[in-house]
Amino acid sequence: MLAEIHGKISSDGSNLSERLEDQLTANVFGTLRYLPFHKGIQPIFSKAVFFSQTDQTVFINGLAAQKDEFIGDKVNFWVKGERSEIDVLLELDHLTIGIEVKYHSPLSSDDQLEREASDLLNGKGQTPKFLLLLGTEPEVNMMAKKVMEDRKLPSGVHFGYLSWQEVLHQMVYVQKNETFNEFQRLILEDLVALLRKKGFARFQNFQSLACPLVDHCSYFHFYTDEQFFHLSANRIEKEGYYEFC
Repeated sequence: MLAEIHGKISSDGSNLSERLEDQLTANVFGTLRYLPFHKGIQPIFSKAVFFSQTDQTVFINGLAAQKDEFIGDKVNFWVKGERSEIDVLLELDHLTIGIEVKYHSPLSSDDQLEREASDLLNGKGQTPKFLLLLGTEPEVNMMAKKVMEDRKLPSGVHFGYLSWQEVLHQMVYVQKNETFNEFQRLILEDLVALLRKKGFARFQNFQSLACPLVDHCSYFHFYTDEQFFHLSANRIEKEGYYEFC
């Protein structure tokens, strides 16, 4: 709805296939703003990763200091600045957060985040300015690290990143909150279903698959209590074959 209201998707939907990123942005953040801040956006954003412990602490403390439960009027979409357009802008009491949303796509230009950071600095208010890159794993991690290595962002803007996979993981965790009423719980259930449909669920283990594709007695055995593995595949699919060593 919001993507169409803001002109990102045409009224006849003819450009929908080219605007899936905008549609996802609108669906997720347009819905999250209906939830109480401390039950939705705050716990989800608290998992954003920063390259400085100081930035991480200021960010977490700023989220925790937000008093208003409903912040719908503080969430703005596709905000145009002098040099850029920020997908989502949250102007909270103690933080200003700009979010660049990616969905299986690269940055539009080498200086896209630099321009967005400059516009954040030029914005109103004296609150600390944070720029978050939201995308899919593992691309978002690599994109964010390259941005930091290039050192082109203006000082005064704290840069971090968050993955869609982590957003889904946090939403599932937040669902355990027993203080949700039936309407809030339904909102969250819909968001979790959407992100799972998009394929953002992380691989958990072989035995959680619907059918016993792997017989652990025949194919693997570990002698220690705990092992960690990194699989380079972006998505684990049923009936696929994967090898690690």
